[in-house]
Amino acid sequence: MVVSSQSMVQQAGQGHVPPSTVAAEPTTFEPRQFFYPVPWRAHSYHAGATLTKHHGNGTDFAGYASLLACPDPKRIDIRASVRTQPQQWLVRTYLERAAIHVYAIVDVSSSLFFQGPSAQDLQQRLTRFVASLAWSVTRQGDGFGMHAASDHLPADLQRLPSFQPGTAQQVHGLLNGYWQQASSQGADQGHTASALPAAIEAIGSRRALVFLISDFFWPAALLQATMRAAQPHDVMPVVLRDASAFEGLPAFGWARLRDMETGQERSWLLRRKLRAQITADAAQQKQSLNQALIKAGARLPLWLPPDWRAEDVSRHLMETMA
Repeated sequence: MVVSSQSMVQQAGQGHVPPSTVAAEPTTFEPRQFFYPVPWRAHSYHAGATLTKHHGNGTDFAGYASLLACPDPKRIDIRASVRTQPQQWLVRTYLERAAIHVYAIVDVSSSLFFQGPSAQDLQQRLTRFVASLAWSVTRQGDGFGMHAASDHLPADLQRLPSFQPGTAQQVHGLLNGYWQQASSQGADQGHTASALPAAIEAIGSRRALVFLISDFFWPAALLQATMRAAQPHDVMPVVLRDASAFEGLPAFGWARLRDMETGQERSWLLRRKLRAQITADAAQQKQSLNQALIKAGARLPLWLPPDWRAEDVSRHLMETMA
Protein backbone atom coordinates (compact mmCIF):
# COMPACT_ATOMS: atom_id res chain seq x y z
CA MET A 1 0.00 0.00 0.00
CA VAL A 2 0.98 3.63 -0.35
CA VAL A 3 0.15 4.00 3.33
CA SER A 4 2.43 2.00 5.60
CA SER A 5 1.05 -1.38 6.68
CA GLN A 6 1.30 -0.17 10.26
CA SER A 7 -0.61 3.04 9.71
CA MET A 8 -4.14 4.31 9.21
CA VAL A 9 -5.16 7.43 7.37
CA GLN A 10 -6.77 9.72 9.95
CA GLN A 11 -7.86 12.59 7.70
CA ALA A 12 -7.48 13.17 3.99
CA GLY A 13 -8.64 16.22 2.08
CA GLN A 14 -7.76 19.70 1.08
CA GLY A 15 -5.91 21.30 3.93
CA HIS A 16 -5.23 20.10 7.46
CA VAL A 17 -8.13 18.91 9.58
CA PRO A 18 -7.43 18.12 13.25
CA PRO A 19 -7.99 14.43 14.02
CA SER A 20 -11.04 13.51 16.04
CA THR A 21 -10.50 11.94 19.42
CA VAL A 22 -14.13 11.64 20.43
CA ALA A 23 -14.92 8.27 21.98
CA ALA A 24 -17.70 6.09 20.63
CA GLU A 25 -21.03 6.76 22.24
CA PRO A 26 -22.32 3.82 24.31
CA THR A 27 -25.05 1.91 22.56
CA THR A 28 -27.64 -0.50 23.86
CA PHE A 29 -26.83 -4.12 23.26
CA GLU A 30 -28.96 -5.82 20.62
CA PRO A 31 -28.05 -9.52 20.56
CA ARG A 32 -27.34 -11.15 17.22
CA GLN A 33 -26.90 -14.91 17.41
CA PHE A 34 -24.78 -16.77 14.88
CA PHE A 35 -23.46 -20.32 14.78
CA TYR A 36 -19.88 -21.57 14.66
CA PRO A 37 -19.52 -25.30 13.83
CA VAL A 38 -16.07 -26.78 14.48
CA PRO A 39 -14.54 -29.81 12.69
CA TRP A 40 -12.67 -31.09 15.76
CA ARG A 41 -13.70 -32.91 18.93
CA ALA A 42 -14.21 -31.34 22.32
CA HIS A 43 -12.06 -32.60 25.22
CA SER A 44 -14.04 -31.34 28.20
CA TYR A 45 -16.72 -33.07 30.27
CA HIS A 46 -18.96 -30.00 30.55
CA ALA A 47 -22.23 -30.59 28.69
CA GLY A 48 -22.36 -28.81 25.35
CA ALA A 49 -23.06 -29.15 21.63
CA THR A 50 -19.71 -30.35 20.23
CA LEU A 51 -18.90 -34.01 19.63
CA THR A 52 -16.30 -35.68 21.84
CA LYS A 53 -14.44 -38.99 21.79
CA HIS A 54 -16.08 -39.98 25.08
CA HIS A 55 -18.53 -42.88 24.99
CA GLY A 56 -21.60 -42.32 27.11
CA ASN A 57 -25.26 -41.36 27.06
CA GLY A 58 -25.19 -39.36 23.86
CA THR A 59 -27.24 -39.63 20.69
CA ASP A 60 -24.44 -39.92 18.09
CA PHE A 61 -23.85 -43.53 17.11
CA ALA A 62 -20.23 -44.62 17.51
CA GLY A 63 -20.26 -48.39 16.90
CA TYR A 64 -20.72 -51.72 18.65
CA ALA A 65 -19.08 -53.17 21.72
CA SER A 66 -19.36 -56.41 23.65
CA LEU A 67 -21.98 -56.56 26.39
CA LEU A 68 -19.18 -57.54 28.77
CA ALA A 69 -17.25 -54.40 27.88
CA CYS A 70 -20.34 -52.15 28.04
CA PRO A 71 -22.89 -53.78 30.38
CA ASP A 72 -25.97 -51.86 29.21
CA PRO A 73 -28.71 -54.40 28.28
CA LYS A 74 -31.16 -51.77 27.04
CA ARG A 75 -28.82 -51.06 24.11
CA ILE A 76 -28.43 -54.64 22.91
CA ASP A 77 -28.67 -54.89 19.11
CA ILE A 78 -30.09 -58.32 18.30
CA ARG A 79 -29.51 -58.13 14.54
CA ALA A 80 -25.87 -57.21 14.97
CA SER A 81 -25.44 -59.89 17.64
CA VAL A 82 -26.70 -62.79 15.50
CA ARG A 83 -24.30 -61.85 12.68
CA THR A 84 -21.19 -62.13 14.85
CA GLN A 85 -18.87 -65.11 14.76
CA PRO A 86 -18.44 -66.42 17.36
CA GLN A 87 -21.81 -65.21 18.53
CA GLN A 88 -21.92 -62.74 21.38
CA TRP A 89 -24.17 -60.00 22.62
CA LEU A 90 -23.38 -56.61 21.09
CA VAL A 91 -24.56 -53.25 22.37
CA ARG A 92 -24.73 -49.93 20.56
CA THR A 93 -22.35 -47.24 21.82
CA TYR A 94 -22.79 -43.51 21.48
CA LEU A 95 -20.60 -40.43 21.72
CA GLU A 96 -21.25 -37.64 24.17
CA ARG A 97 -21.33 -33.95 23.34
CA ALA A 98 -19.46 -31.40 25.43
CA ALA A 99 -18.66 -27.70 25.61
CA ILE A 100 -15.67 -25.95 24.09
CA HIS A 101 -14.02 -22.66 24.98
CA VAL A 102 -14.42 -19.77 22.57
CA TYR A 103 -12.14 -16.75 22.96
CA ALA A 104 -12.22 -13.24 21.55
CA ILE A 105 -8.68 -11.89 21.15
CA VAL A 106 -9.32 -8.18 20.70
CA ASP A 107 -6.91 -5.61 19.31
CA VAL A 108 -7.41 -2.34 21.20
CA SER A 109 -4.37 -0.50 19.82
CA SER A 110 -4.54 3.12 18.74
CA SER A 111 -5.46 2.35 15.13
CA LEU A 112 -8.86 1.11 16.35
CA PHE A 113 -9.64 4.69 17.44
CA PHE A 114 -9.90 5.79 13.82
CA GLN A 115 -12.92 8.06 13.37
CA GLY A 116 -14.31 8.05 9.85
CA PRO A 117 -17.34 9.90 8.50
CA SER A 118 -19.54 6.78 8.70
CA ALA A 119 -22.22 6.58 11.35
CA GLN A 120 -20.79 3.39 12.82
CA ASP A 121 -17.11 3.56 13.68
CA LEU A 122 -14.69 0.72 14.33
CA GLN A 123 -15.15 0.77 18.11
CA GLN A 124 -18.92 0.33 17.91
CA ARG A 125 -18.60 -2.38 15.27
CA LEU A 126 -16.04 -4.28 17.33
CA THR A 127 -18.06 -3.93 20.54
CA ARG A 128 -21.26 -5.19 18.95
CA PHE A 129 -19.53 -8.14 17.33
CA VAL A 130 -17.73 -9.26 20.49
CA ALA A 131 -20.91 -8.92 22.57
CA SER A 132 -22.88 -10.89 19.95
CA LEU A 133 -20.17 -13.53 19.96
CA ALA A 134 -20.46 -13.84 23.74
CA TRP A 135 -24.25 -14.09 23.39
CA SER A 136 -23.96 -16.82 20.74
CA VAL A 137 -21.41 -18.80 22.72
CA THR A 138 -23.33 -18.87 25.99
CA ARG A 139 -26.59 -19.63 24.17
CA GLN A 140 -24.93 -22.69 22.64
CA GLY A 141 -23.68 -23.87 26.04
CA ASP A 142 -19.99 -23.09 25.51
CA GLY A 143 -17.62 -20.99 27.58
CA PHE A 144 -16.72 -17.47 26.40
CA GLY A 145 -13.43 -15.82 27.32
CA MET A 146 -11.79 -12.58 26.20
CA HIS A 147 -8.26 -11.19 26.15
CA ALA A 148 -7.63 -7.68 24.80
CA ALA A 149 -4.24 -6.26 23.98
CA SER A 150 -2.45 -3.21 22.68
CA ASP A 151 1.21 -2.85 23.72
CA HIS A 152 0.08 -4.23 27.10
CA LEU A 153 -2.79 -6.34 28.44
CA PRO A 154 -5.52 -4.12 29.99
CA ALA A 155 -6.52 -5.83 33.22
CA ASP A 156 -10.19 -4.85 32.86
CA LEU A 157 -10.48 -6.64 29.51
CA GLN A 158 -9.15 -10.06 30.52
CA ARG A 159 -11.92 -12.60 31.17
CA LEU A 160 -11.66 -16.31 31.88
CA PRO A 161 -14.18 -18.57 30.10
CA SER A 162 -17.66 -18.19 31.52
CA PHE A 163 -20.92 -20.04 30.92
CA GLN A 164 -23.09 -17.40 32.62
CA PRO A 165 -26.03 -16.09 30.55
CA GLY A 166 -25.25 -12.42 31.34
CA THR A 167 -21.73 -12.54 29.91
CA ALA A 168 -22.66 -10.71 26.69
CA GLN A 169 -24.09 -7.70 28.52
CA GLN A 170 -21.05 -7.54 30.79
CA VAL A 171 -18.64 -7.64 27.84
CA HIS A 172 -20.61 -4.93 26.03
CA GLY A 173 -20.38 -2.67 29.07
CA LEU A 174 -16.67 -3.36 29.62
CA LEU A 175 -15.69 -2.50 26.05
CA ASN A 176 -17.80 0.65 25.95
CA GLY A 177 -16.26 1.78 29.24
CA TYR A 178 -12.75 1.05 27.99
CA TRP A 179 -13.16 3.12 24.80
CA GLN A 180 -14.35 6.12 26.80
CA GLN A 181 -11.67 5.86 29.46
CA ALA A 182 -8.85 5.22 26.99
CA SER A 183 -9.85 8.18 24.82
CA SER A 184 -9.99 10.54 27.80
CA GLN A 185 -6.55 9.37 28.93
CA GLY A 186 -4.94 9.80 25.52
CA ALA A 187 -4.64 6.08 24.74
CA ASP A 188 -5.90 6.73 21.22
CA GLN A 189 -2.34 7.58 20.15
CA GLY A 190 1.00 5.86 20.39
CA HIS A 191 -0.07 2.29 21.27
CA THR A 192 0.71 -0.66 19.00
CA ALA A 193 -0.64 -4.22 19.07
CA SER A 194 2.63 -5.79 20.18
CA ALA A 195 1.09 -7.67 23.15
CA LEU A 196 -1.26 -9.79 21.02
CA PRO A 197 0.99 -12.89 21.09
CA ALA A 198 1.00 -12.72 24.91
CA ALA A 199 -2.80 -12.44 24.90
CA ILE A 200 -3.10 -15.64 22.86
CA GLU A 201 -0.55 -17.47 25.02
CA ALA A 202 -2.72 -16.66 28.05
CA ILE A 203 -5.35 -19.05 26.66
CA GLY A 204 -3.19 -22.10 27.27
CA SER A 205 -2.50 -25.14 25.12
CA ARG A 206 -5.95 -26.77 25.15
CA ARG A 207 -7.54 -26.37 21.73
CA ALA A 208 -10.10 -23.58 21.53
CA LEU A 209 -11.94 -21.59 18.89
CA VAL A 210 -10.25 -18.19 18.74
CA PHE A 211 -11.73 -15.12 17.07
CA LEU A 212 -8.78 -12.83 16.35
CA ILE A 213 -10.36 -9.38 15.93
CA SER A 214 -8.29 -6.51 14.57
CA ASP A 215 -7.74 -4.17 11.64
CA PHE A 216 -4.54 -6.17 10.95
CA PHE A 217 -2.43 -3.13 10.17
CA TRP A 218 0.53 -5.02 11.57
CA PRO A 219 4.17 -5.42 10.60
CA ALA A 220 5.03 -8.84 9.20
CA ALA A 221 6.98 -9.82 12.32
CA LEU A 222 3.96 -9.25 14.57
CA LEU A 223 1.71 -11.27 12.26
CA GLN A 224 4.14 -14.18 12.33
CA ALA A 225 4.56 -14.06 16.11
CA THR A 226 0.79 -13.88 16.68
CA MET A 227 0.01 -16.82 14.41
CA ARG A 228 2.86 -18.83 15.90
CA ALA A 229 1.34 -18.38 19.35
CA ALA A 230 -2.08 -19.42 17.98
CA GLN A 231 -0.92 -22.71 16.39
CA PRO A 232 -2.68 -24.99 18.93
CA HIS A 233 -6.05 -23.34 18.24
CA ASP A 234 -8.71 -22.98 15.57
CA VAL A 235 -8.26 -19.34 14.54
CA MET A 236 -10.97 -17.26 12.86
CA PRO A 237 -9.55 -13.84 11.88
CA VAL A 238 -12.09 -11.01 11.87
CA VAL A 239 -10.94 -7.91 9.98
CA LEU A 240 -12.43 -4.49 10.75
CA ARG A 241 -11.52 -1.57 8.52
CA ASP A 242 -13.11 1.72 7.64
CA ALA A 243 -13.40 2.10 3.88
CA SER A 244 -13.27 5.88 4.20
CA ALA A 245 -9.55 5.56 4.94
CA PHE A 246 -8.95 4.51 1.32
CA GLU A 247 -12.06 5.47 -0.65
CA GLY A 248 -13.71 8.79 -1.41
CA LEU A 249 -10.44 10.73 -1.26
CA PRO A 250 -10.32 14.10 -3.07
CA ALA A 251 -9.19 13.96 -6.69
CA PHE A 252 -6.76 16.82 -6.09
CA GLY A 253 -5.45 18.74 -3.11
CA TRP A 254 -3.19 18.55 -0.08
CA ALA A 255 -3.85 15.77 2.44
CA ARG A 256 -2.49 15.38 5.96
CA LEU A 257 -1.94 11.77 6.99
CA ARG A 258 -1.20 10.62 10.50
CA ASP A 259 0.00 7.25 11.76
CA MET A 260 -2.27 6.66 14.74
CA GLU A 261 0.15 4.28 16.45
CA THR A 262 3.35 6.31 16.10
CA GLY A 263 1.89 9.81 15.77
CA GLN A 264 4.00 10.60 12.70
CA GLU A 265 2.46 12.93 10.14
CA ARG A 266 3.18 13.61 6.51
CA SER A 267 1.68 15.63 3.67
CA TRP A 268 0.64 14.30 0.28
CA LEU A 269 -0.39 16.07 -2.88
CA LEU A 270 -3.36 14.01 -3.99
CA ARG A 271 -4.10 13.58 -7.68
CA ARG A 272 -6.20 11.16 -9.69
CA LYS A 273 -3.41 8.68 -10.41
CA LEU A 274 -2.34 8.53 -6.76
CA ARG A 275 -5.94 8.10 -5.59
CA ALA A 276 -6.40 5.17 -8.00
CA GLN A 277 -3.15 3.64 -6.78
CA ILE A 278 -4.29 3.87 -3.13
CA THR A 279 -7.53 2.06 -3.98
CA ALA A 280 -5.71 -0.64 -5.96
CA ASP A 281 -3.14 -1.16 -3.21
CA ALA A 282 -5.91 -1.56 -0.62
CA ALA A 283 -7.47 -4.36 -2.70
CA GLN A 284 -4.08 -6.00 -3.17
CA GLN A 285 -3.36 -5.84 0.54
CA LYS A 286 -6.66 -7.63 1.25
CA GLN A 287 -5.62 -10.54 -0.96
CA SER A 288 -2.14 -10.64 0.56
CA LEU A 289 -3.52 -10.65 4.10
CA ASN A 290 -5.94 -13.47 3.28
CA GLN A 291 -3.12 -15.57 1.82
CA ALA A 292 -0.77 -14.88 4.74
CA LEU A 293 -3.36 -15.87 7.36
CA ILE A 294 -4.41 -19.03 5.54
CA LYS A 295 -0.78 -20.02 5.06
CA ALA A 296 -0.23 -19.54 8.80
CA GLY A 297 -3.01 -22.05 9.57
CA ALA A 298 -5.99 -19.76 10.16
CA ARG A 299 -9.39 -19.90 8.47
CA LEU A 300 -10.29 -17.58 5.62
CA PRO A 301 -10.68 -14.18 7.31
CA LEU A 302 -14.10 -12.65 7.88
CA TRP A 303 -14.11 -9.06 6.63
CA LEU A 304 -16.78 -7.54 8.84
CA PRO A 305 -18.75 -4.71 7.16
CA PRO A 306 -20.52 -1.99 9.15
CA ASP A 307 -23.92 -3.49 8.35
CA TRP A 308 -22.96 -7.11 9.08
CA ARG A 309 -25.69 -9.69 9.58
CA ALA A 310 -25.64 -12.76 11.80
CA GLU A 311 -26.78 -14.94 8.89
CA ASP A 312 -23.75 -13.92 6.82
CA VAL A 313 -21.39 -14.60 9.72
CA SER A 314 -22.91 -18.07 10.27
CA ARG A 315 -22.58 -18.85 6.56
CA HIS A 316 -18.93 -17.81 6.50
CA LEU A 317 -18.13 -19.89 9.60
CA MET A 318 -19.82 -22.97 8.12
CA GLU A 319 -18.00 -22.58 4.80
CA THR A 320 -14.59 -22.27 6.48
CA MET A 321 -14.94 -25.04 9.09
CA ALA A 322 -13.20 -27.71 7.02
